[in-house]
Amino acid sequence: MAQAAMVRRVAAARAATDAGPAMAAIGTLAAVLVLARQARPVVEAAAWSWRFAEQAPTTIIGPIGTARLAGWALLVAALVAGWRTAAALGACAAVVAELAMLTTGVRDHAAPGWHLLLALIVAVPLCGSLLLADGGGREQRPLPGRFWAAAVAIGLCAALSAAGPPLVAEQSDGFMFISNIAVARIGFGALALIALFSLVAVSALPAAVRRRAVVLLATLAVVLASTQLGYDGAFMSVIDYPVLRDQPAMALALAAVAAVLVLGALAVRARERASR
Repeated sequence: MAQAAMVRRVAAARAATDAGPAMAAIGTLAAVLVLARQARPVVEAAAWSWRFAEQAPTTIIGPIGTARLAGWALLVAALVAGWRTAAALGACAAVVAELAMLTTGVRDHAAPGWHLLLALIVAVPLCGSLLLADGGGREQRPLPGRFWAAAVAIGLCAALSAAGPPLVAEQSDGFMFISNIAVARIGFGALALIALFSLVAVSALPAAVRRRAVVLLATLAVVLASTQLGYDGAFMSVIDYPVLRDQPAMALALAAVAAVLVLGALAVRARERASR
C-alpha cells in the first residue's frame, strides 16, 4: 500500500513536471503572436507608404500603442534570454495596466477589453509554468532551437500579413480599389502557415510535454478565434464585420469557457495518471 502511494506521488510529480514546460511553450507562442499583433499597424502603414505615400496614415499607433509594442517586445526578449520569471511578471503587469485602462475609461483605438484578453492569454500559461516548475528563470530547461525558429516564423506570418491590403490595392482615376478576395486569400494563407508552424513548434518539444502542449495549443486557437470574431482588425483582415462586434464581454466569456474546459480536462487527466 505504501508502495502504491509512492507510485501515485511520483506520477503526480511527473505530470506537473510535464505540464510546466508545456504551459511555458504555449505562453511563449502566445507572447510572440501578441507582439506580432502589436506590430501589424506599423507593417501596414509602412506598406501603404511604400506603394501609395498619400494613403499612409499620419498617426500609426499613438503613444499607448507604442508603449504596448515596446512592452511586448521586451517581454519576448526576456523569454528569448531565458528569463521566464521576468516575462511572467511583465505579462502580469500588462494585465494590471490593461485592467486599469479599462476601469478608468482611458480611450484607445482598440475595442474595450480586447488587449486585456491578449495579456491574459500570455500571463496565465507563463505564470502556470512557474507554479508547476521547481525553479524560475534560467533554472528552467530552455526551449529547443527548432521551437524558436517556428515561433519566429509564426510572428513573421502574423505581422507581415498586415501588408496584404496595400499590396493588392490598385489606384485608378483617383480611386483606390482593394480586392477582398485577394485580401482573404492572404489572410487565410497566413492563418494556415501559423497553424502549420505552431504544430512544428510543438513537435520540437519532448514527447511527454508535447501531449499537453497540443491540448493547450487547441485552447489558444479557440481563444484567438474568439478575438478574431469579436474585434475589428484582430489578427487577420478576413472578416469584414466581426460577429461579436461591440460585445467584448461575450468574447471574454467564450475564452473563459474554453480555458476552463481544457484546464479541467488536464486536471482530470493528471488525477487519472496519478491514481494508476
